[in-house]
Amino acid sequence: MLLTNSNALQSALLYLDPGTGSLLFSVIVGIASTAYFVVRDLIYRVRTHLHMMLSPAAVARTRTVQHAVVFYSEGSQYRSTFAPLLDGMQGRGLPCLYLSSDASDPLLELGRSGMSSVQTECIGEGHLAWGRLRTLRAKVVCMTTPGLDVMQIRRSPHVEHYMHLVHSPTDKSFNRPYSFDFFDSVVINGPHQARVIRHLEQLRSRKTKDLYQLGCIYYDSLLPAYQAAVTLRDASQGASETRVLLAPTWGKNGLLSRYGSALIRAMVDVGLNVTLRPHPQSRKSEAELLSALQRDTSGMVACYWDFSADPIAAMANSDILLSDISGIVFDYAFLTGRPVLTMDFTVDKRGFEAMDLPFEPWEIACLDVIGRRIGMADIGNLQAIVLEECQSTTRAEQIARLRGEFVCNFGRASAPVVERIAQLLEPGAQTSKAVTSVTAL
Repeated sequence: MLLTNSNALQSALLYLDPGTGSLLFSVIVGIASTAYFVVRDLIYRVRTHLHMMLSPAAVARTRTVQHAVVFYSEGSQYRSTFAPLLDGMQGRGLPCLYLSSDASDPLLELGRSGMSSVQTECIGEGHLAWGRLRTLRAKVVCMTTPGLDVMQIRRSPHVEHYMHLVHSPTDKSFNRPYSFDFFDSVVINGPHQARVIRHLEQLRSRKTKDLYQLGCIYYDSLLPAYQAAVTLRDASQGASETRVLLAPTWGKNGLLSRYGSALIRAMVDVGLNVTLRPHPQSRKSEAELLSALQRDTSGMVACYWDFSADPIAAMANSDILLSDISGIVFDYAFLTGRPVLTMDFTVDKRGFEAMDLPFEPWEIACLDVIGRRIGMADIGNLQAIVLEECQSTTRAEQIARLRGEFVCNFGRASAPVVERIAQLLEPGAQTSKAVTSVTAL
């Protein structure tokens, strides 16, 4: 009987159709992911409680008065998002507390002047920071960090409203799962981000959160910086060759890990000048890869590596961008109005929100609007492709239309965001998660 059942089981497994196999895989991944987060949350809670028990200063902070607004930043790399907001809060005389995990964050200086309505505090990294955030007392907490109540940052019982600030024009399909599920509101750029968030809410039976369609805040900083860089470029007597900016994402979907030095060498061999700007995370997560690529390209005179913190100068001094699914493709297109080439390959969606979406992510579907997709077979003809794209009379118009439709308040988003925060501070303000509409100012 046991043998019969075993044979039947083997037969059943042999006849599993691809759809059923995919479903079983999703179930297994879901169970494993849930178990992982449960265990990690337990470890986090134990460590946090131990830290609070051993740190009188941390305990004392839990008894402080409530702040009206708290901004939390992981570090100076998010300065372009938080600087316009802090300026706006100061301009309206709205007191707030700015927390940063980066001791070198220049925005911390705002609170040291003694003449600002902005208080600042460096809260360190790791458990020290997570413990501080867990004990906050505030009306509204705003952050660019996703994964509230999923990753290490937990909701404080003394905070009334958590707001996430989307800091990219992409539709967030390639964020980690549950990135926005437990926020009370999200400041979004346009309807494409609302579509993703609303679909995931329905899929997971989450309460709907407030979506404020107010724009991408960091363009308030990047746009004037880019315009200044263009003015500086035009005043200089630089080289007249066509220069390609190669700026990929990091990880398994990045050009550098997929193609390595073969792509760079092929570009140089067809006579192109290449500025290679790796993703900042690559220096942490792909250090060995970058070292190997730098050795391979050391003899290429037409290949220049750019590791500067600010991408604006590289954008201003290039004629076209070659990338992948990196968020820079839309920053480049929307700021410069110039075309973008992207390598055409099957994007790995595993481990991202895109796995749960029944539609193509916006940032993939729109690549043909801001430029064209190419493969390694096109590299030999890349010089002609670059020239054709740079001379296009319609590409800039297509980019402008896309930006107008999906990024509201371009270059002036901080003012309406500050206005929305001010409204949340008013007595009786609506902070319910049950609001289903997308609102704009």
